[in-house]
Amino acid sequence: MHWEFLIGRNWGQRAIILAAVGVYLYLFLTRPADARESLFGGLKTFGGLLTLILAAVLLASAIKTLIPAEVIQQHLGAEAGLKGVITGGLLGGLIQGGPYGVYPIIRGLQEEGMSIAAVLAMLIGYGAIGSDRIAYGITFFESRIIAIRVAVGVLLTVLACLIL
Repeated sequence: MHWEFLIGRNWGQRAIILAAVGVYLYLFLTRPADARESLFGGLKTFGGLLTLILAAVLLASAIKTLIPAEVIQQHLGAEAGLKGVITGGLLGGLIQGGPYGVYPIIRGLQEEGMSIAAVLAMLIGYGAIGSDRIAYGITFFESRIIAIRVAVGVLLTVLACLIL
């Protein structure tokens, strides 16, 4: 049996798993009704995300199959240089979805030869530009504010790429 499935692959994962076990032990011992309600709420959320996470992992695998490693290495690999890093950063800003969907895709590209600098740039671009949050932002703020946020995000991403 692969124990990593139960206890996590690293200490960061183990800390979360142990914290969840500890909190639920406490809740079940002191407030069993709240513990059950919380547990079922968490399982409902997990069920809603399960198909999305599975689809993202499958999509990441398909991208690795559809895009030849040579193309990834040429445009996002170490030999692509600064152009590859900036391309990665800007692509990261355009990619849609939450981290549970985006991270497997970025990891898949890394496995096919994307450089560490391009991986970091893609993660920075994903966070700084965040094109998937534009429509949501316009719901709350003037379009001018969102345009400035995106422009600043692009500039910060390019600056980070230059530093990388």
